Amino acid sequence: MKNFVRIQLGLLFAVLSFQVESAPFNNCPSKAFLIQETVAQLYGVNLVTGDYSLLSSDLGTNNKINGFGFNFHDNYLYGWGYEWGTLIRIGNDFQAESLVVSNNPGTNFFVGDVALNENAYYMYKKGSSFGLYKIVLDESAADYLVSTRIIDGASLSLAIFDLAFHPENGFAYSVDSNGNLFRINVSDGSALSLGNVGVSGTFGAVYFDVNGNLYISRNQDGQIFRIDLTVAAPAAELFAYGPSSSNNDGARCAIAPIVDDTLPADTDFGDAPDSYGTTLNNNGARHGISLIYLGNTIDAEYDAYVFPLSDEFTAYDEDGVNFITSFEAGLDSLVQVKVNGTGYLNIWIDWNQNGQFDAGEQPVIDRQMQTGTEIFLVETPLNVEPGTTWARVRYNSTANIQATGGVADGEVEDYQVLVTDPGYSLVQNSPYFLAFEDNWPEKGDYDLNDVVIRLESSLLITSDNTVKQLNLRGELKAYGAAYRNGFAIQLQGVSNNNIDQAMIRFDINDQASQTNLLEEGTNHTVLKISNDLRKHVKPDSGCWYYKTEAGCSSSSTFTFSLKIPFIDGIAENSFPDAPFNPFIFATPDTFHGPAFSENPGRGLEIHLKNKPPTSLVNVDYFGMLDDVSEPLNNLYYQADNGLPWGVAISTAGSENWFHPLEWVDVMRAYPQFEDYTNSSGTLNPLWFINNNAVLSKIYSY
Repeated sequence: MKNFVRIQLGLLFAVLSFQVESAPFNNCPSKAFLIQETVAQLYGVNLVTGDYSLLSSDLGTNNKINGFGFNFHDNYLYGWGYEWGTLIRIGNDFQAESLVVSNNPGTNFFVGDVALNENAYYMYKKGSSFGLYKIVLDESAADYLVSTRIIDGASLSLAIFDLAFHPENGFAYSVDSNGNLFRINVSDGSALSLGNVGVSGTFGAVYFDVNGNLYISRNQDGQIFRIDLTVAAPAAELFAYGPSSSNNDGARCAIAPIVDDTLPADTDFGDAPDSYGTTLNNNGARHGISLIYLGNTIDAEYDAYVFPLSDEFTAYDEDGVNFITSFEAGLDSLVQVKVNGTGYLNIWIDWNQNGQFDAGEQPVIDRQMQTGTEIFLVETPLNVEPGTTWARVRYNSTANIQATGGVADGEVEDYQVLVTDPGYSLVQNSPYFLAFEDNWPEKGDYDLNDVVIRLESSLLITSDNTVKQLNLRGELKAYGAAYRNGFAIQLQGVSNNNIDQAMIRFDINDQASQTNLLEEGTNHTVLKISNDLRKHVKPDSGCWYYKTEAGCSSSSTFTFSLKIPFIDGIAENSFPDAPFNPFIFATPDTFHGPAFSENPGRGLEIHLKNKPPTSLVNVDYFGMLDDVSEPLNNLYYQADNGLPWGVAISTAGSENWFHPLEWVDVMRAYPQFEDYTNSSGTLNPLWFINNNAVLSKIYSY
């Protein structure tokens, strides 16, 4: 919040010194007033951006002021002072002056405003003992400061928290907590429902502008909504992000525009075509000028200069974003963004070129940044419309904003960008469950639940049947290992030299990973997902392992997703088949069983049956104990009875495979497994389904 000031720059309130009574404000200000806190404090609010500043922290009262209104007949603020239980008046010295009201109802009010077509204050309180009251403010009138009840609060029963008078028609308007809009005839206290505006909450501050637009501010989040009363079904449109408060009341000179062009411009607008929401009339994206911005500079306008009438030829400030690579359907693109200050970055791109930013067209959502430059990847969907389109970039300190509307700080920059569609297609592979026993070269308890991972994959295929990109997504479903294991996938026949390493996307739990995905020194590409799976998950209290013991679940998760783009496409018929060559390995510098005289480290790999190891494997481990691998004959990772230490289970769609419970031999949990293995998969191909399991011996999610 800005520092306390007696006079907010832009309000042009003249302070007349050495007077016993405060003088009125000398004009009808464009900014709104907001009164908050249990000991009243007064703020000035720019409805265009939601920016606000403290006007006075000392209004001369120790209690609330509510029912706030600006009287353009005398340029004073009026409200209800809880300390005195009567009407108060505030002038340019920001001090509350209590007024003696005849026929005072004897209660406090939080709903009130000053009419425009008459010099009178109206206040309202629900309940049969209260109602709608009028207090004349014309000092020359015989009934000056006399309270008159128009209607009781049972006949006019509204759950409202503020009201405001229309600048022309004489009616008051308000929105109740359920979002119902009412037009109130204050002459007789009748109310007409105009329908529901589509938002709910406590709307403690209600305003009008000179064009008859109604603004409502919601206490709990400070969001300001604009309502066009000229349409058949008025609806609330999120207009700006203002200050939140549990105690809120607003006032404004309703005959003033919300932009005062007699003062220096203090708002940054975009310049895309107005169909995207660019001008103020169309609730365009806009930011209050501050020390948070994109690039090196920021300019200010009273309203947007819409393309092709952009002001960039005279005041170029679209300097925060560099689209390093083009947007190509199905692939990621490199984007460089420079910012000043700490904030949130959001990017929208009109992929379908329909002239607006639709749901699903926001590839960057609330990316947190601070002063400096970052380079990151932006995903282009497959179903884009090729050609030149528009991108909108917004940076500010408020999270969860939309492509339109006002915010108090930051900057918006609109760019024309080129999108191409080479006609790629996406081929989905069947999902697999990968299950490993990490006691190799011993069979151990053979429960095949030491590492269980569900793996999905897809290939981006060009029109000439070459693989342009490999997409992988996996989730650790169980970790029943006492040893520490890493996880990786080898792509047989693929070289690191053919991978566009700058364009690799590697996320862990949907957050960009900073670790190096491609392992060095291997003959074939090895994607090292994790050096130590156990560090990513935590068993429930009282449980030894992650999701392998009955009744032992966990709220922790480990997911990973990869996009591996290839420089030169790889012929689809020579690309390795899913699930490729996944394997676990011993986490370096950790114990991995008494079979090894020293910690085996990365040289200990455990692959699926007959899948070749990487060039980093320690070949001296083959043939130890129960292992009968014969590398010269391409036989790997199997026991003398043909049983494997790792299996890949292809399930239909999203079906789960339920792994054995801890210390339960897989052949006891799935009795058909041994025949399936011994027959090289010709017998009992559905050994893994629920109907073929001993349900008491498997883990249920």
